[in-house]
Amino acid sequence: MGVLIIIGTTVVVGTIIHRLYASFAAPSTPQAAVGGSAVPGEIPAGAAAQLAPGERISGIASAGADVAVWVSGPKGDRLLLLNPVTGQARAVLASPSD
Repeated sequence: MGVLIIIGTTVVVGTIIHRLYASFAAPSTPQAAVGGSAVPGEIPAGAAAQLAPGERISGIASAGADVAVWVSGPKGDRLLLLNPVTGQARAVLASPSD
């Protein structure tokens, strides 16, 4: 029983040390490119995604490595895809109001 306790403690301590060193060895955050975008509906790189007057965030969900934000407003709904690493935001889908 003592051997199992020693092995378990060693595994836990080793895992903690491994995760600490892995977080320090993480690559630096890439910077977003400066300038406009050629993709229609895409917010220029480096620009913050802002809500227009009357708009509100209706929902947030994970979308792989990105974050999907559902925005509702008087002009209709839109879905923004935000990359939390680079800060880049893209308007993925827009639904005009009737």
